[in-house]
Amino acid sequence: MPSLTGFNVRFIPNWRMSILTLFALTLFMRLGFWQLERAHEKKQMIAMQTALASTKPLLWQPGDKFPVQYQQIKVQGHFLAKILLLDNQHHEHQFGYHVLSPLILSDNQVVLIDRGWVKGDSTRQVLPDIDTPNGFIHLTGSSYYPSDKNWLLGDLLEKKQVDLAVVELVDAKKIEQFLHKAVYPFIIRLDKNEAHGYVREWATVAMNPQRHYAYAFQWFAMALTIFILFIVLNLKKKT
Repeated sequence: MPSLTGFNVRFIPNWRMSILTLFALTLFMRLGFWQLERAHEKKQMIAMQTALASTKPLLWQPGDKFPVQYQQIKVQGHFLAKILLLDNQHHEHQFGYHVLSPLILSDNQVVLIDRGWVKGDSTRQVLPDIDTPNGFIHLTGSSYYPSDKNWLLGDLLEKKQVDLAVVELVDAKKIEQFLHKAVYPFIIRLDKNEAHGYVREWATVAMNPQRHYAYAFQWFAMALTIFILFIVLNLKKKT
């Protein structure tokens, strides 16, 4: 059996403990590296959003190549009367919704315009009253592709009135069924200087890179702790 020279101890690993330790180390190390990867992705997203925020908006029309994430674009069309309220959105620790208004473009397809955050009723019994402008309109905003990795426990879309529905996440296929129109896969976050909007303070990422680094450190620290405990618990005094 291996021994530690100069010490009156011998390292005698227990095979069951060895397997459990190897499993735990592999798991914690993988989680740590995954958090580092997520931090890198978030840094790239923030850098991209910062770079594109200062660019001149481009007129985007049906038939053009889809805009990239966070690209500044202009669109023109008219709003449908229907409203979608994106549920479980918070601003300054207050519950509310994001107002998604469908804009009909020249090809008779819809792009959703995120007009910002409105305060909601904590009992969820009363929905906010939303005004929708009439007529042909020009809008400026940034393109945004919602994540498809969200967890969903309840119904994705709940129709509250003929022209009003509450959605848990932005899913083009489900929204198409409500609108009876084809929906583009990206939304447009209305520029802060545009009229007909509400509170518009969108975070580029839900969790900043620093927090991912902190989580990575915790996973690596747990792996190191497990390894040290494994060594200590398997040291036996020489007889």
